[in-house]
Amino acid sequence: MSLIATKASGWSTGFGNLLDKELGLWWRTRRWLVHLLMWLGVITGLILLVSLASGGNTMPARGLDGAMNIFFQAGGFFSLVGAILVTQGAIVGERSYGTAAWVLTKPTTRKAFVLSKFVGITGTFLLLSLVVPAVATLIVCQVLWGLLPGLDHFGEAIGILALHQTFYIALTLMLGTLFPSRGPVGGLALGFWVAGNILSNFAPEWLTMAMPWNLARAASAIALWNPVGVPLWIPATTTAVLIGVMLLVALWRFEREEF
Repeated sequence: MSLIATKASGWSTGFGNLLDKELGLWWRTRRWLVHLLMWLGVITGLILLVSLASGGNTMPARGLDGAMNIFFQAGGFFSLVGAILVTQGAIVGERSYGTAAWVLTKPTTRKAFVLSKFVGITGTFLLLSLVVPAVATLIVCQVLWGLLPGLDHFGEAIGILALHQTFYIALTLMLGTLFPSRGPVGGLALGFWVAGNILSNFAPEWLTMAMPWNLARAASAIALWNPVGVPLWIPATTTAVLIGVMLLVALWRFEREEF
């Protein structure tokens, strides 16, 4: 017996129900708690461990610098990998298990299906891997060093890092519509980050400036009110545009998916 997709009018038809389903996979299970504890341990726990290992011999300003570098660079890398791992099965998994075909027999659209994945994953993942650990990190800095970064600069840096992670979520989601298995999806997304670290040493400056590769380092500099080294509006703008382009590609490709 084959499943026949229903005809739905309006691109957002079924979006609310699909988003509720996507959020339920996080918040109506223990998944959110597992991720919360994991990111607090990996990011804030690492900052706490390094700070305590100094034995109180570090000057407060230097301790704060170290904490910000760990949070935005090491934490930025770990959460980037996490974003790819979380997203790589969002489309591929439901397609291979047949749940995508079943969902599309309901009054919903393929655009709503893809966008609900993006919104649900992005909002939840950034909250658990970035926002909550950021608050915990501020508490650790206040307790250990009696010093906080400028909250306006810290907030701006969090926004830059959120844009960075959102790029990789959108990239992985797009790749999930192009490839049938998790291997190439996760591999290519992570490979893009690796390529950026290599290419930034000899690629044309305009290319590295237009890509999101330097956003994590820039976020760390912004949090500490240090010079960024590049006009930040360029990579921020191009990254936002690329996110939109990747979502459009994902929507276009999924519309042509055969179940």
